[in-house]
Amino acid sequence: MSSAGMQQGMKQSMVATAAMQQFMRALQATNMELHALATQAMATNPALEELPPAPAEDEESMPLDTAATLRHDYLMDSLTAAPSLTAHLEEQIHRSALPAREEQAALELVQHLDERGYFTEAPSAIAARHGWSASLLKKALQAVQDLDPAGVGAADLRGSLMLQLQREGEQDSLAMKLLSEHWSALVQHRYADAARALGESEPAVAGAARRIAQLNPDPGSAFSREPGTIIQPDVIVTSKGDELEVTLTHANIPRLALSAEYREMMAEQADKPEVRRYLSRCFSEGRELIKAIADRQQTILQVARAIVQHQRAFFLQGTAALVPLKMEQIANTTGLHVSTVSRAVNGKFLQCSFGVFELRHFFTSALDGVSPEAVQARLRALIAEEDPRHPLSDARLEQLLAAEGINIARRTIAKYRDAIRILPAAQRRH
Repeated sequence: MSSAGMQQGMKQSMVATAAMQQFMRALQATNMELHALATQAMATNPALEELPPAPAEDEESMPLDTAATLRHDYLMDSLTAAPSLTAHLEEQIHRSALPAREEQAALELVQHLDERGYFTEAPSAIAARHGWSASLLKKALQAVQDLDPAGVGAADLRGSLMLQLQREGEQDSLAMKLLSEHWSALVQHRYADAARALGESEPAVAGAARRIAQLNPDPGSAFSREPGTIIQPDVIVTSKGDELEVTLTHANIPRLALSAEYREMMAEQADKPEVRRYLSRCFSEGRELIKAIADRQQTILQVARAIVQHQRAFFLQGTAALVPLKMEQIANTTGLHVSTVSRAVNGKFLQCSFGVFELRHFFTSALDGVSPEAVQARLRALIAEEDPRHPLSDARLEQLLAAEGINIARRTIAKYRDAIRILPAAQRRH
């Protein structure tokens, strides 16, 4: 191949890579993040302008305003808004000088933390989906758990408290033993039982419990969290009989176009190569962003339709009908890569007759062919029907579920019961 041919091929590859990166950024972003990204692009690219909202958009869409006012508002927002926990963690990861693969894995892991800093999905499942080795997962998870604030990167409250003690150098303390070995006794304040098991005095155990009470049960509490914020769904599912219709809301999605005024300017500046090259680059970058946003929307719609197809029973019957589903299945249905599916569902919400759910909600692991959400729904129903004078123990719940063909361990029942905030039988007795 000639030198000129090689240069042309490299140039095309770089353009394709830049366009793909633009698309991935747009796909990963939430609607509000996308609008901020578009506003920043308009501030630096004179060839871009924002069109008024389409007539079909709902009344809560962002009102029409001039580009100057939009830029001012978003600049002011960026100066005054508190950072989110995710943004705070990402910034630390970028500064940590981790090897490239570990950095990317750590960045992916923090996308699966809730507002408290707890994992919403098992790290092992995330690793399996991305094909990470056990060694890479261990290093990335350690990197996340080493971040500030202490306690992030745990599966639950217990794990978070243990991470906080470890950060304080108290890994061999009585408080750590109480957390790791006698959690049930701790939460039920059975200090005498724990003291006997540990060979310690009851006052010593009570003192360890007081130490644990000083820890932070919600590591993400110091970061931006608006409890009153109304989530604007990206996707709406409506049912007409047995038919399900999936549509995009386009809420807060910027409608960008290339400026006709600057098109005329580029034509008028034909005799000025430098000006023409600058404007040509502006138009090229503008087209890339417009296409990235359009492709983002189409991808989210494609993924949402595939989810609805696989979880059809849920949208017609409710949570108890949720079936196990993996991202690989959606990838196979849509022809997309698993990582693209993961980005498409991250921070995107769906509204249906049963409420508003993050798209990630519909991915559940199998448990005898039944999703954890379906088991939790069945537990709610069984406990709702129990005699309050003789509430169902976890052992009895295990038997009742087994009779229905759902075979799960008693400790799993206790875990699910805790997840749906139902007290143990002894504390439910009236």
